[in-house]
Amino acid sequence: MYTMENYVWGLVAYGLGCLLMLPLTWRLTRLLIPWSPPRVIVRLFAAAFLLTPVKAYEDMDFLAPAWVVAGFELVRPTTVEGPFRAIMPMLAVFLAGVLLYVGFVLARFWVRRGQRQEA
Repeated sequence: MYTMENYVWGLVAYGLGCLLMLPLTWRLTRLLIPWSPPRVIVRLFAAAFLLTPVKAYEDMDFLAPAWVVAGFELVRPTTVEGPFRAIMPMLAVFLAGVLLYVGFVLARFWVRRGQRQEA
């Protein structure tokens, strides 16, 4: 069984790994995907995939990355829901990010349109 110190050090190691992976993802998507909207969607997916936490077990308060929990639940389900217990939060975070991005693009469009009409 893990102690609280083991759990905290695991979070620190995973956080450092994400801090190293996300800038690499940003750079690779900039090189491989020339058009901005699909590039942002891929970046949002990578961030949601790596950073979404879920409870590792329903009876414990420890959090784990959702993609790890989904992988373990695919191999050996512990509940009836199986991997959907971890996939649904990732999907919700991804869709919320896409909606925020669409809202940002629309707001920017309206502001620019208003500036053009004033000039």
